[in-house]
Amino acid sequence: WSTDMKLDPNPMRWGAIPLQPGKRVNFIQGVHTLLGSGDATCKSGIGIYVYAFNTNMSGSASGGEDLHMYNSDGDFLIVPQQEALWIQTEIGRLTVAPGEICVIPRGIVFTVNILNPENTAEDGSFARGYILEIFRGNFILPELGPIGSNGLANSRDFLHPTAHYESEDSQANKSCIIVNKFGQHLFQRSNPHSPYNVVAWHGNYLPYKYDLGRFCAVNSVTYDHPDPSIYTVLTAKGDENGTALADFVIFPPRVMATDQNTFRPPWFHRNVMTEFMGLIYGKYDAKKGKKGSGGFVPGGASLHSIMTPHGPDAASYDANVKNPCDEPTKFEGGLAFMFESSAMCKLSQYALNCEQRERDYASCWDGLDRAFPTQAEEEK
Repeated sequence: WSTDMKLDPNPMRWGAIPLQPGKRVNFIQGVHTLLGSGDATCKSGIGIYVYAFNTNMSGSASGGEDLHMYNSDGDFLIVPQQEALWIQTEIGRLTVAPGEICVIPRGIVFTVNILNPENTAEDGSFARGYILEIFRGNFILPELGPIGSNGLANSRDFLHPTAHYESEDSQANKSCIIVNKFGQHLFQRSNPHSPYNVVAWHGNYLPYKYDLGRFCAVNSVTYDHPDPSIYTVLTAKGDENGTALADFVIFPPRVMATDQNTFRPPWFHRNVMTEFMGLIYGKYDAKKGKKGSGGFVPGGASLHSIMTPHGPDAASYDANVKNPCDEPTKFEGGLAFMFESSAMCKLSQYALNCEQRERDYASCWDGLDRAFPTQAEEEK
């Protein structure tokens, strides 16, 4: 939960977030700030984090008590990449597996555990994933406009928990530690009983989950590569029309049915938005090359800040300019996502200095030669 941040416009990429072998780390301890903007105390901006942990919050306080948390700064959108999560909240319980997401609103007390902790104990694996936090507003569905009433993420596919409370005296009256994230700092207090004592609730201020496999993708059936906003799952409104404080966008398995002589991956561009990408599994169709320290891998991430030029790596470009695009193609090779924001973000010291940062990332564009003839060559 870093507040020591620095501006750097260079393109960045990180390998999969590691966890030190033999070390017991819970969810709170395993969160690392990568980048962010604004000020949580002014309810302005966002935070982007990665997490890696192998120990449940339950029973992990220094005195053996259960550990719980709530966030006074904003709403969390959690994207598991490795190992399913078992999340208990005041409103009820959620299981969230890789390929699903959940949102925990500001102020809701929660506990994050690993759904099958025996897996991590046996083979040394750990839970890993990504978090997007917004300091203002809430996540909502994007407006569909001319798409109409159906498409993208449908409201009927979002699931919320049913009420659940600790009914056993041994749990209900057990002392615990509650951590409060407040202005990007952590405060804690001892509580004489479990916070999970809500026997019923009504309203719509609550945590929820969504299966990304339920997303109804919309795409071009004639030509060109539409803007990735057509893959927006959730959005948080920005100050200007047409931009967002934050978008959560996915690139799911889908049919890509473009016309002949169309370049299927994203074109080379600069953007008015900050683009942070992660990979849940497989490969991303615009970053298939291995140039750089290790490529764009599951559990890793990339960042292209506002007005920083970027596009497909050299290997992806070369493969796709040779592709005639004369028939539809089913992309099933992976599930990537993007946190996109109109905010100019600063990077944490962890993001700039961690071992998994690929300092030679820009080499993935080496070998992109001039594609058009000079005037002299045309005259010949």
